[in-house]
Amino acid sequence: MSGPYETLDIRIADHIAVLTLSREARHNAISSRMNRELPRAWRQLEADPAVRVIVVTGAGGKAFCTGADLADLPKTEDPAFARQLASIGWTGRQNGVTKPVIAAINGLAVGAGLHFAADSDIVLAADHAQFVDSHVAVGLIAALEPIGLARRMPLGAVMKLALTGGDERLSAQEAWRLGMVDEIMPLDALMPRAMELAASIARHSPTAVARTRAAIWASKELPLSAALEEGWRHILAQNDHPDLAEGVAAFVEKRAPQWRDRDPGDVA
Repeated sequence: MSGPYETLDIRIADHIAVLTLSREARHNAISSRMNRELPRAWRQLEADPAVRVIVVTGAGGKAFCTGADLADLPKTEDPAFARQLASIGWTGRQNGVTKPVIAAINGLAVGAGLHFAADSDIVLAADHAQFVDSHVAVGLIAALEPIGLARRMPLGAVMKLALTGGDERLSAQEAWRLGMVDEIMPLDALMPRAMELAASIARHSPTAVARTRAAIWASKELPLSAALEEGWRHILAQNDHPDLAEGVAAFVEKRAPQWRDRDPGDVA
């Protein structure tokens, strides 16, 4: 279901949404319209109780996303808003999405395309994928993507990518070795593997999954003691949730659990 989108395609089945950046002729670069459509799409998927996991990928087999389209630079209608960090809303994490996101990197990822590798919960890549940061080559600052990637990768590897303006690029194999990518595989196996992982996640309690994810992401920003306290807060909250009793009962009765749809405030 493409819905009201010109630059994106959304398909939903079996609690899994596949969000495809759909500008193959422009290597799925982020245009002004895609800049406006991505936040709307993420909000739609976050609000849909039928969606438990989101897979994000690019159209075609050459490029995942080659960053901002220099011929149609992403911009907002409000110049004042454009100066705010919140105006960059391309990934699920940037839009406050609380559902797991799997990135299926199906080819070249350049510049702003690296946001998706930095912000997704699980990153898969086709074995021909390459990762490039060309910001400084055109006089732009490489900041947001490298900051996110530095939480996943060694600092020197991030610096080499960001400061060389695309002269140095990472192969899928090197990105896997450095921790940017979690698995690599042939292109024809990429989406089947993404859907396999998504199905595995989707069959579990949506609230337990969301709280687990929230606790782990919080640990990247908090000192250890504070992160453990935050994790404990989520544990206590889940102890009072109906899914816990249902999960235990289903295990004892040897049946599939019937999970409750997650309320938006369950992960607060």
